[in-house]
Amino acid sequence: MLRNIKFIILSIILLSSISANSQSPCEPRVDTASLLSSIDVNVALRMDKIYARCLPMPAQKSKTAFEYHPYDGGKFSTVLKSSKGETINTYVWYGENILSLWEMSRYEVIGGPTAVKKLLPGNYVLEFALEDKVFQKFPFSFTTKQSSDQFRPETLYLVDGTWRDYAELYAPNVDRFFQLIVWLRDEDSVAEPKRRRVSYRMLLIREANKKTIAESDENSALMLDHKWADVKLSFRRPGAAQSKDYSELKLSEIVSTDGKYRIELALDGRSVANYPFTVKNGRINDIDLAQMRKEKFRILVPLNRSK
Repeated sequence: MLRNIKFIILSIILLSSISANSQSPCEPRVDTASLLSSIDVNVALRMDKIYARCLPMPAQKSKTAFEYHPYDGGKFSTVLKSSKGETINTYVWYGENILSLWEMSRYEVIGGPTAVKKLLPGNYVLEFALEDKVFQKFPFSFTTKQSSDQFRPETLYLVDGTWRDYAELYAPNVDRFFQLIVWLRDEDSVAEPKRRRVSYRMLLIREANKKTIAESDENSALMLDHKWADVKLSFRRPGAAQSKDYSELKLSEIVSTDGKYRIELALDGRSVANYPFTVKNGRINDIDLAQMRKEKFRILVPLNRSK
């Protein structure tokens, strides 16, 4: 399931980049979803591949397939800094242009692998730079706990930050289904490295009349552990199990009525997040969905958890 979600996210990022570059210049940016699915801490910082857009073609030409290259191409780097601004490690990426999308697939560490430093619990910042000029910062923190398994004890690293607040509303187009992409972990079992079945309940509510207009399936559940995972949650019509009405609930049915909405999400019966958004004249948060679908071949609306 996670592999399919990552494929969808990659496709969306690629199509978004094509559209943005065909219209007007845009600022360099590392995609938030790819960052959240990439970053982890286990003794030291770990990063999987990330995706960026609107990067300039490097002036220094590489002899390899990677336009950004630690040895003979442009320099795309990530600097890990402490809360006091001290540099801990610097990572220089191999980056390849895929049409208008940039895939940063791996990196070299300045000083070599032995220079990678163990991290202590606390606050950190990742600075992303082109030719050493910072264009984006990503703050995060982590704490540690000891596992409760006396036979296989281990230290668990609990990362925190944007994972807790960010989500995306996805739909193939306005006249099709819609889903919530969100990053979750098992908050009730952070001392256990084993995955656990966690039930969830999701409601889409129209604020004007407090009416539930969409919900998750009954008895829905996920397998989660102490690490953040990107998951895709689907909506049904209210009471679908009782009425046996499993017809597709289209995004167009939601945006046909102006007003304020919120998505409520609960894990194991406990509320964990509300994601508010506004519908007006067929738009969500002032995003023209029809135009987005025409340009990007997908609808993907960023959402943030209400405080």
